[in-house]
Amino acid sequence: MPTPHQHPDVDCETLADAMGPVGDAPGARPPPPPTRAARWLAAGDRLVAVLDLLLERWLPRSVNPLAHLGAAANAMLILATVSGVLMLLWYSASVQSAWTSLAGLGPRSFGGLVRSVHRYSSDLVMLLVLAHGLRTLLARKFADARWLAWVSGIALLALVWFIGWSGYWLVWDVRAQLLALDTIRAIDVLPVFGEPMLRLFTSDRTVPSLLFFVVFFLHMALPLGIAGGLCLHLARQSRSTLLPDWRLTAWLTATVIIASLVFPATNAAIAELAVKPNRFSMDWWFLWPLAITGRLSGGGIWITTVFTAIGLTTVPWWLGRRRARPVFQAAVNVSRCFSCTLCSHDCPFGAITMVPRTDGKPFPSQAQIDPDRCIGCGVCAGACDTQGIGLGWFDAQQVVRELERYVVAEVARGEAPALAFVCVQSEGGWELFDHVAWARRLPGFTVRPIPCAGWIEPKLIERVITKGATAVLVVGCGSSEAFCKEGNRWLSARIAGTREPEFRPNRADPRKVAHAFFDPLRPQLLSAAALGLLKSPTVAIPTARSPFASWIAMLSVTTIALTILLGGANAPFRNPAPGDGEFVFTFRTHGDWVSGEAVAAFAPGNDPRPIHMRTTQPTRRERSPVVVQIDVDGRSQIHHFRPKGFTSDGASVGELRIPLTPGPHRITVVVATHPDPAAPRRTWTAEIDARPRRLSVLSLDGNGGFEYNP
Repeated sequence: MPTPHQHPDVDCETLADAMGPVGDAPGARPPPPPTRAARWLAAGDRLVAVLDLLLERWLPRSVNPLAHLGAAANAMLILATVSGVLMLLWYSASVQSAWTSLAGLGPRSFGGLVRSVHRYSSDLVMLLVLAHGLRTLLARKFADARWLAWVSGIALLALVWFIGWSGYWLVWDVRAQLLALDTIRAIDVLPVFGEPMLRLFTSDRTVPSLLFFVVFFLHMALPLGIAGGLCLHLARQSRSTLLPDWRLTAWLTATVIIASLVFPATNAAIAELAVKPNRFSMDWWFLWPLAITGRLSGGGIWITTVFTAIGLTTVPWWLGRRRARPVFQAAVNVSRCFSCTLCSHDCPFGAITMVPRTDGKPFPSQAQIDPDRCIGCGVCAGACDTQGIGLGWFDAQQVVRELERYVVAEVARGEAPALAFVCVQSEGGWELFDHVAWARRLPGFTVRPIPCAGWIEPKLIERVITKGATAVLVVGCGSSEAFCKEGNRWLSARIAGTREPEFRPNRADPRKVAHAFFDPLRPQLLSAAALGLLKSPTVAIPTARSPFASWIAMLSVTTIALTILLGGANAPFRNPAPGDGEFVFTFRTHGDWVSGEAVAAFAPGNDPRPIHMRTTQPTRRERSPVVVQIDVDGRSQIHHFRPKGFTSDGASVGELRIPLTPGPHRITVVVATHPDPAAPRRTWTAEIDARPRRLSVLSLDGNGGFEYNP
């Protein structure tokens, strides 16, 4: 009869050894770090992890907002979408009535509440997405196989921002006025429209209603693209959580409703294109580019946008290191694989699939690793009882046998060793792991760093305890944004016996095993737990929470969240445009045809062309540039505007802006359709009274005359 906690049956490794050779272990040299600036990123990650653990003293992880930033953003996106659809009951999508339809809603009426919920839920989406992106960056979860999630995440961030940007356009207040002007100024740089669009935004009556409808359509249609983007964003992850716990969703929804009641969303002053807005409150979560674009030209806006987009999108390449895949990724020893499929179920990134057998052994399949998905976390090693899969640079067979020799040697010396396996990701990776500090935290333990808590196979714990180890402590990273995602979860389930390969109490005393987390704010708890594990059975870190303390924590977090949300959504803004008045001349007119020999005409009565085409055409289908001369108080400036079109046969279109000091000014505008001094001219002259921050607009259409709007 076997003694308690001894192996009563054949070990799986014996079976594996019969299946195939062990192979040469390449040693335990850690791979190069996945990212540059690892020390700085790890410091930031530790700071956020401290906030995590601080919250989780009073709140369970399932309702910790920092632990579910991406899923929480999805929940708020649904709330923003639903409230946006409801807004169609009151909103009128036209440039003439958009502002009035929203201004007529009472701030605390049902329609006003829906509008405020739509605005603040959208702001909260942006806040959560930004926090999720920052945390992903600090956790170094963007390099190697994770580049697709990062790039698609940046694209989703840009899409969410653009949807919000277009939404503010639809209010048609002074905020919309500035963003419309900056957007059109940037679009005019591109060869999209045959004529500059900005000239249509010098007067309220010339704003194109069709363009307004296009913006409305984009605002309604683009959210559909988020669904496709999320599919791409989560394509390389297993068991992704799209939505958070219902309690967290309810909490965030209540926060948005409170914000809507305390500070209802209202219109700014109605857009007046002839007036340059000065100061107003602005939603910085979406409209922050206005602080930059107002100081840039159209080309400058595009240069800034392109370089920013390239910089953010290429983070996995300029901040991540180039590492050969065999150096850090997992590998399969097919001869030791007996088709249990556990590794494929436990892999957090779906990097392992089962494929038909290739070595002729009597098993239906074997594990195969997709190198485009594997990040080298080592969780698969903890799932394999036969050590047929794992990290080549941290070979489980070699590590287990080394530990067994160490324990046997210590027992022979009369010592009962205690082993502590510490996840290196809690320190930011192998290159930052502090052996001395961990030896101080865990006196009496021999500390061994491991790639992830999920790397620990229950059989390893069983074997070292069987050989004489007095205790085994596994310390996982306490951050909810764990680098290896599910390692702590699977280890806890294996030790509890709820997931295979499970820890078997008949092979080793479960009172000698503990799985703990390190709280840097309370390091004494881990030290006490380690000491208790050495001296008495099972000492657990206290996790009891007072309901009263939980409510206080939720109230505090809600207050902080509301302060950040409302502070960014209603912050003051000053228009960077100069405060002087401006004289604006905008025109569209044709220059004269360039002279040349006429095309040979058909003999009278023999012209086969239709009547409307029987005109003599010049040999050069090219028009002269239009010359514009503007005199302001006797000071003249002359501008030449070339005709549009590939053959320069279209109209000349232009806009001139001249700053004016407050007071009266004598202005004369002369437009000639040919550079020849003898060419016909059209002239407009008047004395105008310039006022600060106001435009005096003069327009000229080729089919009509001058029209002045003071």
